[in-house]
Amino acid sequence: MRAAWLLMVAPCAVGAAPLLRSEGVATLPNGTTAYREVHWQRGTGDGSERWVEYLCPAGQPFARKQMPAAARLQARGYVLQDARSGQAARVLVAPAWVRVDWKENTSAPSRTKQLPLPADAVIDAGFDAAVRAHWQALLGGAPVSLPFLVPGRQRFYPVQVQYRGPVRWQRLSAHAMEVRLDTWFGAVAPRLSLVYADADRRLLEFRGTSNLRDARGDYPQVTVRFPAPAMEQPEQRWRDELQRPLVSSCGVTTK
Repeated sequence: MRAAWLLMVAPCAVGAAPLLRSEGVATLPNGTTAYREVHWQRGTGDGSERWVEYLCPAGQPFARKQMPAAARLQARGYVLQDARSGQAARVLVAPAWVRVDWKENTSAPSRTKQLPLPADAVIDAGFDAAVRAHWQALLGGAPVSLPFLVPGRQRFYPVQVQYRGPVRWQRLSAHAMEVRLDTWFGAVAPRLSLVYADADRRLLEFRGTSNLRDARGDYPQVTVRFPAPAMEQPEQRWRDELQRPLVSSCGVTTK
């Protein structure tokens, strides 16, 4: 994990593709801001290298995730470090298998497991690429079933994506989707709702369980909204933001 973390925070070589930045705000059911997500990517493709920085409401970073460039768009490996809870993950994807290194919190032991990689596997941010790949089928009313990796459980679960119809989202034409388990496995993954823009198929809103633990050790229910499309930013801003030290607590979630 330590080597993976050092790789994640070290700036990568400067490439020709532009650096794009977007930002989302995660709110709790009572409307309180839980955290903000800053997304960086090098280039516009679904397989481009990406970084996500999770910020306290006051702006200090407490977690980071890096996703290297990938040819397999739905099954993206990644490295995650959360200084607030001690949660850490490294997901390494090979042509036939995926290895999950997982640490639930500061006091928990690290667990490693290697799994066969299903043909239509979906991992982490690859879910958006999967929605776009099946866009016409979904809008035509056909449900799409996919094996989705739950890294904390170190296994794939079958989920079903279903189109729920056109909506207006902050004056934008959009489409609502719902994600649920294909089979009941207990309290593994509650139902999620998603909204995608009609014009460019980008994610506008996520409503469901956060992938980050709060200060009480829970995975809270959040709504994450991304009101503006990604915009090109200078290389130095990316370097400055990703090299800031992570903090171990946020005022809004302090015990």
